[in-house]
Amino acid sequence: MGDEIKSTLEIALEKAARLGRASEEELKWEGYKEKALMLVGKFLKGEEENLPQKVTSFLKEIPPSFQKKILKVIVETLLKNLTLPREEYQLEEAKKILSNLQGILAKVPKIEQVFKETEKLLSEYFSQKEALYHELVKRFAAGLTALERAVSEQVGAKVKLSPEAHPQFQEEWNKLKEHLDREYGRQLDYIKSLILKILS
Repeated sequence: MGDEIKSTLEIALEKAARLGRASEEELKWEGYKEKALMLVGKFLKGEEENLPQKVTSFLKEIPPSFQKKILKVIVETLLKNLTLPREEYQLEEAKKILSNLQGILAKVPKIEQVFKETEKLLSEYFSQKEALYHELVKRFAAGLTALERAVSEQVGAKVKLSPEAHPQFQEEWNKLKEHLDREYGRQLDYIKSLILKILS
């Protein structure tokens, strides 16, 4: 913990030293970058609804020499927050990020298709993950029926055992999920790199 605090402090001191030597241009860049990150942060927290409109207004306020770099910072930050959805609400958040990214990059030819494919990929991942999980629960539940009967007879009351509580269940689920995450994660990373390449 002490090392972490020290390294964070060192980073802050290095940045302060850099800013002390920074040119006016570098200071302006830092300021614009900070504002851009705050804008994206507000959107991700649900405090900002129409991000494309805000980004367009913000880009108009800054010198043309910074616009492309700032746009890249905004898009990179949104892409970092675009992850494989573990829960349903995360799928909705991912769709919201995609729709706002599409709005921000609306002038890029054929970009709409890229975002449609990405949304399809994330939805497919989520439904496949859910289906695999329920299939595994069913498979383990089938194996528990005889055990439930035996335990119920022993204790003299109906006993229901949870398939998820089976020691092998988590082991098998983790293997399946790792494979799924690897496959879909690779595809998502490829799409992200493609979008960033378009902006380069």
